[in-house]
Amino acid sequence: MHRILIVFWVLALTLPIAAQEPAVPLRGDAGPEIDYVTARQTRRLEAVRAAGDITLDGILEEPAWTQAPIASHFIQNDPHEGQPATYDTEVRVLYDDRALYFGVFARDNEPNRIIVSDLKKDFDITSSDGFRIILDTFRDERNGYQFATNPAGAKWDAQMTNEGRENNVNWDGIWEVATRIVATGWYAEIRIPFRTLRFNAGDGEVWGVNFERKIRRLYEDSYWAPIPASMTSSASRWPVRWRACVGCGPAKIFASSLIP
Repeated sequence: MHRILIVFWVLALTLPIAAQEPAVPLRGDAGPEIDYVTARQTRRLEAVRAAGDITLDGILEEPAWTQAPIASHFIQNDPHEGQPATYDTEVRVLYDDRALYFGVFARDNEPNRIIVSDLKKDFDITSSDGFRIILDTFRDERNGYQFATNPAGAKWDAQMTNEGRENNVNWDGIWEVATRIVATGWYAEIRIPFRTLRFNAGDGEVWGVNFERKIRRLYEDSYWAPIPASMTSSASRWPVRWRACVGCGPAKIFASSLIP
């Protein structure tokens, strides 16, 4: 069986996420102003090869999920730029020979106030609570893919061009999602087959990635790799390294924002 080593990163830094991702104060606590350059160097995530099958049911109950490090400490882009998200989001990443898996827990102390305005394909992502993945598979800071869902499991996807300024929403990728609302927020399990994406298959390939969370009732957008509000139109530009090889050990993913 082929094994795949996946690495997402920005700079050639090698410390593990537990040692690098700084504590972020809760909203309302006094905290330092966000240094976006530093943030893009410290936002890293290690992916884990899935041991056994992953069932998409919105529960994240497979043992592999408990072994995957967590991307968290999302930072607001709007309305309180640079402040911690009101409710944090946790993202884990697994992979196997065929696909990437994203496990998402979107915390919310008032799940009865979650807003879902649409259930259809290519729903309006601005009018619902939601979660979005942005992938720059060629790391050219020009083109990429977006995958979004809401707490009801609706799907939205698009191809990006022109540094993220143009979106082809007519593109329909093959991917799956399952969601579940619970007393403390909502979960999403997302599977994106490698065949859905175009990339240069080979050792040392570099990708870009970021995650966005939307809380509609608060008019709040937050990102894992934070970006200033002035750069929202360039939200496709997050470098990440991907390396594919045969006989490799556990996968590693490092991610961060790129601020031009």
